[in-house]
Amino acid sequence: MAKQGVITLSTSKAAPYILCPYKSYLHVQPGITKKIDYPRLMGSAVHQVIEKMYKPSKNPLYYSTLQKAQGAWWWKWKTTLERKTPILLDRAKEMDEEFGVSGLCCITRYWKDNVDKPRPLEVEKRFRVKMFPKVWFVGVFDQIRTVSLEGIAKIRPDLIVNGKLKDGYDPVLLVDLKTNKESYDPRRFRPNITDDGMASYQFDLHENMQITAYYWLYYQAYKKLPVAFYWYHLRSGKAFRTYRTKGDFEPFLELMSHVADGFKNESYPLHFGKHCKSCDYNKECKERRPERPLMFTEPSDGIDSGGEMIVYPQEIPVGAKQLRLNFPSPKKGK
Repeated sequence: MAKQGVITLSTSKAAPYILCPYKSYLHVQPGITKKIDYPRLMGSAVHQVIEKMYKPSKNPLYYSTLQKAQGAWWWKWKTTLERKTPILLDRAKEMDEEFGVSGLCCITRYWKDNVDKPRPLEVEKRFRVKMFPKVWFVGVFDQIRTVSLEGIAKIRPDLIVNGKLKDGYDPVLLVDLKTNKESYDPRRFRPNITDDGMASYQFDLHENMQITAYYWLYYQAYKKLPVAFYWYHLRSGKAFRTYRTKGDFEPFLELMSHVADGFKNESYPLHFGKHCKSCDYNKECKERRPERPLMFTEPSDGIDSGGEMIVYPQEIPVGAKQLRLNFPSPKKGK
């Protein structure tokens, strides 16, 4: 039965529902511990340190030197690990160090590239607007930056008309900070990639639901479109530009209507796929079918009649049986 309360959606809530509605169901169930992995934990900590860089200060950035910014990172990472250990998936000392160094690289790169640049117009700006009856949509923009007419002429010359910015646009850029290993630059390992190959590799960037959602939120708040969106890869210092138009809003709203209806009607079907590899709720998901619990298998050299299958958390060896098929004997002369 549909609930009558108000629903609040966001990309972080809608995206899991689109992949697997049952994951969204498990995420809000009482008694289930909400887990987090190293990439998300490091990304969150990096965002907090960069946000603090723009606290009121007489310095270009909050930290007056790179060394102080790096020291702030290590303090943040240490305290974050201590606080989040109970919900951190597979904590290991080598992972603490690996992601600590990765976060340090992100902070170092950001500080060097931005210490002499103007401050963003907004940092961690939260928007909340009404999307449908009894449905609100929220989003937090990492940064909103101003851009000059000269800058717009370089990146979106189609928006300059008679030396002025085209009506319906604001001279701003939306920036999303990313700490992922992967970026949208395949030339690192495919130096001779074609233009078609680049378009295919970056297809997600130019169709990504989160970017469309941010454009829609900004337009709802200011009735104008941003000039561009930058997916800012902090590990490499590279920023990948894209944009949206009003024409992107209709399919986005259709998708959000589907998601909202699912939450209203408490419809949470289970969808299996590659996304299950990084799901926080594998164990809880498999509890739906206790006759076939969570497991993994050790690889064998080809197909043999030995080996065992490991069932987690219990270790129950299951001897593999050879498959015997009784085929009729071929007739003579054939």
